[in-house]
Amino acid sequence: MFTNFSCSNKANLSWAQDGNWVQAAAIFSYPRGHSSSFVIGKTAYVGLGFNETIGGMGRLSDFWAFSLDSGWTQKADFPGRPRSNAVGFSLDSFGYVGTGTDGFNVFHDFYQFDPVANKWLVKDSFPDDRYDAVGFGLQGKGYIGTGFNKYWLNDFYQYDPNTDSWARTPGTAGNFSKRRGALSFVYNNRAYIFTGSTSGGMARDGWAFDPSRQVPWIPLNNITNTDPGSFDDGYTDIEREYASAFVNGDHAYLTLGRNGTMITSTWVYDFVQDIWARRTTYPRQPRYGSVAFTIDGKSFVGTGYTGNATFDDFNQFIPDQAYNPND
Repeated sequence: MFTNFSCSNKANLSWAQDGNWVQAAAIFSYPRGHSSSFVIGKTAYVGLGFNETIGGMGRLSDFWAFSLDSGWTQKADFPGRPRSNAVGFSLDSFGYVGTGTDGFNVFHDFYQFDPVANKWLVKDSFPDDRYDAVGFGLQGKGYIGTGFNKYWLNDFYQYDPNTDSWARTPGTAGNFSKRRGALSFVYNNRAYIFTGSTSGGMARDGWAFDPSRQVPWIPLNNITNTDPGSFDDGYTDIEREYASAFVNGDHAYLTLGRNGTMITSTWVYDFVQDIWARRTTYPRQPRYGSVAFTIDGKSFVGTGYTGNATFDDFNQFIPDQAYNPND
């Protein structure tokens, strides 16, 4: 019989019960994988993606907003070609979406979403075509980098919303792995990049990016067991592509994805110590290409793809609760 531990004795739990997964409201539209998302204030926006039942290329162009007060509400459709594997990020009070693929064409167009007017505006196109890239807003600028188009990429470009223009950032280090299907998150005025696949397997290197530094790229510990120390001895299944990540409080969390097979293990990242630790495994159907976000201190993971089927469900991860399989 399961005991629902309180936060006061949560420190005594094993990692298998450290953090609770709770079913949340499904997106009020098609199941989908490889969608795009961004957060503005206390509202998350999710749209685009792939659905195997849609005719043609199977790509979507609808967009939806989710808030704790209102649930899911439909917003203006994305004005570009339907697509999946595109980048989404927020900057100030606007959302941005660009790049991606429809399964045949690869895109570089770029759009801004105004949540007050519920309108999309065409912006300066990204410098080249790609998909499976990462993007983030940081210190007043937008960034898109890595990804795939005929080959794996590791370049990064900076978007200036004041001039509506792109410029290549100071170069990545020579040993920054080219990658696709990586993840990024922002914490304390730095962006972090982990995971993804390379031409030879899975990316193991992690990086922090701080554009205020003369050398903006900061190497981090690898996400597999390569250090002589013991801290990474248990790093057996962090490497993956198409994972989902979110920041909650002073930690980041990584879950789902694939590395040959689909992975459901969940890991928490300590920004200060630059180390990872296991948390409660994602308990629902394995998948990859899901979206994840945190709004008003609450974190959600949802949608996704198995290679054969897509999902519309969402689940909330609660770091300070013990796992209850009935939730």
